[in-house]
Amino acid sequence: LIIDQAATITLVNSSLCEIFGHAAEDLIGSPLECLLPERYREGHVGIRNGFLAEPHKRAMGLGQDLTALHRDGTEFPVEIGLSPIVSESGMSILASVTDITGRKNAEHKLQQANQELEEFTSVASHDLRSPLRGIANLLEWIEEDLGDGAPQTVRGHIDKAAIRVRRMERLIDDLLDYARAGQQSDEVEVIDVDMLTNEIIGLVAPESGFTFEKDIRVAPFHGNRVPLETCIRNLVSNAIKHHDRDTGHIVISAVEETGYCVIRVTDDGPGIPPEVRNRVFRLFQTLNASKDDGTGLGLAISKRLVEGHGGCISIESSENGRGTTFRFQWPMFHRRDLGDGEKA
Repeated sequence: LIIDQAATITLVNSSLCEIFGHAAEDLIGSPLECLLPERYREGHVGIRNGFLAEPHKRAMGLGQDLTALHRDGTEFPVEIGLSPIVSESGMSILASVTDITGRKNAEHKLQQANQELEEFTSVASHDLRSPLRGIANLLEWIEEDLGDGAPQTVRGHIDKAAIRVRRMERLIDDLLDYARAGQQSDEVEVIDVDMLTNEIIGLVAPESGFTFEKDIRVAPFHGNRVPLETCIRNLVSNAIKHHDRDTGHIVISAVEETGYCVIRVTDDGPGIPPEVRNRVFRLFQTLNASKDDGTGLGLAISKRLVEGHGGCISIESSENGRGTTFRFQWPMFHRRDLGDGEKA
């Protein structure tokens, strides 16, 4: 819309009419404040007079939530950009108004989800870890009290209980990792992907029956090393853990594409059927229920880390039905607007 120096609306386009629910003839000639909730109108007169006295191109209400009034009486959030226009008839102000209801709703849902996740992981960490440690201690004391004379079946039951306690403790650790994965790290350092993959291979599979092939075509770059290392390590560990053979071959490649480091981890395992690929990144999802040494959080953590740092992750199809390729993009630049709200 355009207003004159008296803050009277002189021109509107169809998009603005659609946003506010008014016809153009109803708005032209009306004061600008008719588009504001009643409680803001008196205060706004002083603000717009101040702008008209010293007009300059700027965004309105930086750091504030601006509210507009629809014809039906409902209010909605907006962003407004102001630009002075000088012509022979004098000065006018062009106001560009954007309805940001959808974005605000998405931000609210994300904030609520993150808050609920924080509360849940806090409960998991504090209220579950302590009794689990108590159960582990009790099992150790029972084993000591029984001594060498305990029946083998009893010792077997104690061992199984201890394994389940350790599994629950690992699940709690993974849940905490998942919660933290949505936050962007502030630690920026030089990342040598070739050296990083060497370290991961040495850590994950030092004496396994798997062979590794690397094709790294990315120069060192500045970025968040620890979360990137976690993503690659999770994918390599996942390839080994869910392989259907004791030996296998894993290929790790990296190339640069339009400012992103694109990493692929390819295995020659049983593959992932197309109908279940959409759910492998969800919490507690594991395709091999017979292997009980995982929590089903590795891929979910990787996805959260990648997306939290401005990238994306996907599964690529294999030609012969066997094998899986996980592909993800990692930014080779640092974005300040990613991560939690305090850093945005």
